Amino acid sequence: MQHFGYYIFDLDGTLTDSSFAIGNGVVRALEQMGIAGVPLEDVRRWIGRPLSDIWTGYAEERGMRFNFSEAYLMELAGHYRQGHDEHFPAGVVIYPGVVETLQALRTSGAGLAVATTKWEEAAKWVTDGVGLTSLVDAVCGTDPGKPVKPDPYVIEYAIERISADPARTAVIGDTADDVAAGHAAGCTTIAVDYGFGDLDLIEQAGPDAVISELRELIAHD
Repeated sequence: MQHFGYYIFDLDGTLTDSSFAIGNGVVRALEQMGIAGVPLEDVRRWIGRPLSDIWTGYAEERGMRFNFSEAYLMELAGHYRQGHDEHFPAGVVIYPGVVETLQALRTSGAGLAVATTKWEEAAKWVTDGVGLTSLVDAVCGTDPGKPVKPDPYVIEYAIERISADPARTAVIGDTADDVAAGHAAGCTTIAVDYGFGDLDLIEQAGPDAVISELRELIAHD
């Protein structure tokens, strides 16, 4: 695997399997909307999307109409956090090889960042809770009002935070949106095949490489 000067990682589905905590949070919020009985496994298809997309998506699937005002979205986000936090950090698992890989890349002198659709405060709270914050140089989130992946906003924000050169930067994620955002920011893109993304859509997005575990970033022929 080629060595890069900078690495920008997605969080959910790339560094951590947070599906149990996220799923419980989403289910809690949906119950407040009057949508009960959604199984946790159904939520996986939404991981990586903004919370507002999840609420409106489930409502549209059921032909329901809601006034998704800013105040109501914040109320739902609060219910989500309650359900999520009840299962954190036990409900969040760092994928095998992640800590080893981040440590090796830092030792090599590479600049590292997390770039996620989560709000930045929430992203930092997660990385603090599972012990990843100290292994990267910046944790970058997508706060309300900012464009989400596949828009390159959060990737470009991470590039700025760690003073990266896009031509020497690899963006690593588990969805087609991660790949598209990385390409739009002028970076090399590497997709992981173990996360929450649809592999067919990932391949259609044209990543520069696909790996099955993060350790492949530090493997050499």
